[in-house]
Amino acid sequence: MKINVPKDVKLLSISFLFIFLGFNGVQQYVTTYFYEAGFVDVGFRSLIIVYLFFALGNPFSAVFVSRYGPKKSMISGAIFYSVFIFSLVFESVIFVYLASAMLGIAASLLWTGQNVYLIGASDERGYGKSAGFFNSLHSLGASVGVLFLGFLIAGFSFKLPFLVFSVFPLIGFFLLFGLRDLRCEERKNRFELVKKSLTNITALKLSVIWFSFNFVYGLVIGIVPIEIKDTLGISYVAVLGTLFYAMPILFSYFFGNVSDIAGRKTMIICSYIICIAGLVLLYFSGKVMLVAGIVLLAVNYSIVRPMTFALVGDVSTKKNVEFLTALFWMVQNIGVILALVISTIVDAKIVYLSSVAVMILSLGVLIPLFRQDTWEIREKLSSEIR
Repeated sequence: MKINVPKDVKLLSISFLFIFLGFNGVQQYVTTYFYEAGFVDVGFRSLIIVYLFFALGNPFSAVFVSRYGPKKSMISGAIFYSVFIFSLVFESVIFVYLASAMLGIAASLLWTGQNVYLIGASDERGYGKSAGFFNSLHSLGASVGVLFLGFLIAGFSFKLPFLVFSVFPLIGFFLLFGLRDLRCEERKNRFELVKKSLTNITALKLSVIWFSFNFVYGLVIGIVPIEIKDTLGISYVAVLGTLFYAMPILFSYFFGNVSDIAGRKTMIICSYIICIAGLVLLYFSGKVMLVAGIVLLAVNYSIVRPMTFALVGDVSTKKNVEFLTALFWMVQNIGVILALVISTIVDAKIVYLSSVAVMILSLGVLIPLFRQDTWEIREKLSSEIR
């Protein structure tokens, strides 16, 4: 298949490849690092702080992106990924927590800017193709980072490899300067637009897509690894876990391209069916069921990620894209945090049933909305958030 995406999208994707080669690699080993250092809870608290401030920072990021543009927003956020990795080397819990909070806010700037830039740099008929290409390279960077850092830690322990990996986000940071600067719409009522987007019924109904699928993703990084260990053994955790990186590398561009032809709504409904089937398989005990369920969730992840990036472009206009993006990212992070919390206090089978219920309920919210054409949804949001 010929890969045909704008050059700015290619550079954006390469930048994120390097940023998350560094960050995702380190994130995978944060809890292990602090466990061996004798600070068991610090790693978990650090990650919770990151995602919490990520969610809280999204309304602020919408205002920042709308005023200074997505390029400046991404540049402002990217540098803190290196700061966070660098903070882990020092044995200062306060420094780590402070860097975690800064990273969460920085992540809101980076990802809100990324989605706005991706839409702005892409042709309207190729949002899915651009999003699929971006997700493939982002996943490639994350998977290489996890594997490469694992080898380095085996030979040199943690601190030196962490220092090495703090350089990769800096490479991505400098690459961002090469992007074309997209113009922003002039607005005087930015905080009013934040309020409107956070309270808009249509936008909130759409946001259940981000909430439900990322609730399931929270299970993938929380409870599923434990299920793999208990059912198949610890050696299979890494093997099956890499599917969530490998599948997007292989299939995100394909599914994104297909969505430009078949339509985003069709692909999203298919994703719901695949995800529910995967969760049902996980509910039933057994090695075959577990592996089959994980494969389905990994395939679903390679579909959903580019779909959500592209859907923002389908339903937004230049006047509200930053504010809708920020809303969807905030809801997404709430889904991940909630799933992580629930996974620590509820039995696995109940969690799987709850997840199926969440998916079915969100489908019940979406189907009436999806009876409208996409342009009708966009026009409605445009008239209400302006």
